[in-house]
Amino acid sequence: MDGPKRSVVVASSPYTYRAPSPPVIGVPVKSRDDYKIVLEPLHRRVDPNLISRENLAIITGNRKQVSVDNTWLWKYEHRREAQRILDYLYLGPTSVVRDHDFLRREAITMIVVVRDARAPMALGSLDKAAATLGISACYIDIDPSHILAAFYKIVSVINSHLLSNHASKMEVADGSHGLVGKVLVVCDSGTERGPPLVAAYIMAVFGQDLMTALQFVNIQRFCCNFTEEHKRALLTWDGLLKAGAFVAMHSAHDDMFPFPDDAAYYKTSTKRAIDDMMEEDDVKMGYDPPADGERFQGRESFVPFQEVNY
Repeated sequence: MDGPKRSVVVASSPYTYRAPSPPVIGVPVKSRDDYKIVLEPLHRRVDPNLISRENLAIITGNRKQVSVDNTWLWKYEHRREAQRILDYLYLGPTSVVRDHDFLRREAITMIVVVRDARAPMALGSLDKAAATLGISACYIDIDPSHILAAFYKIVSVINSHLLSNHASKMEVADGSHGLVGKVLVVCDSGTERGPPLVAAYIMAVFGQDLMTALQFVNIQRFCCNFTEEHKRALLTWDGLLKAGAFVAMHSAHDDMFPFPDDAAYYKTSTKRAIDDMMEEDDVKMGYDPPADGERFQGRESFVPFQEVNY
């Protein structure tokens, strides 16, 4: 004789107790047919709080930067060398600091060493290169929990050095093509701490988005490793730069074309209310959907837990 029916509540799908992981930021690989990336210094894309129009012209010389595809000829030994990313910016490992012939040949005027803020170590080779060749030296310490501070620092350090050279009309070596200086950015291996800062500099000075900056750096130094933490920080940096450029552009427009002092104008320029976002059929039916109702579509068919009888 059958016993009494029992019921139990079971989950409809697997779940976890931890917080959801952020989505992976994928960087598309450039094909050989379109491997060249061209950067053009355009002031309207740049946050003027970081660099003014006049300083942008001095630093970049209004020159276009064209990427060089090193991926097809890349060898493991190349990771021990420094590669040119911009015509005045190089990226490599700290071992390059000991290569004085390279520093002379490329007319390097400043070396920026990127270190871990948790264990900063001074480099004797940096002091020797600075004393022997008269090269400026600087350390930038990265705090893994606050890497955005290092982005602001790299932009300030490089631009201040180049502008200082321009102001003092410093003589540069032959083959520098009239540049006001050249900067070498190094870290332990030249693959993890330095590349995000170089990408952040390109985004700030040339007004490029995250993907373009990462591809521009990686295609020339193929061993660069951009972690998900670095890419998320650069994505935040991208938003800050675009917001700064947008606010500056509209502020300049407002100064040139001030808004009319008319109540009717301000009434029409206010933000949309939720009623403005509702469909006409929804209003007739008396339905008041949320402003982001699309993301709730299809959820009625899913029940997280079900009661099962046995």
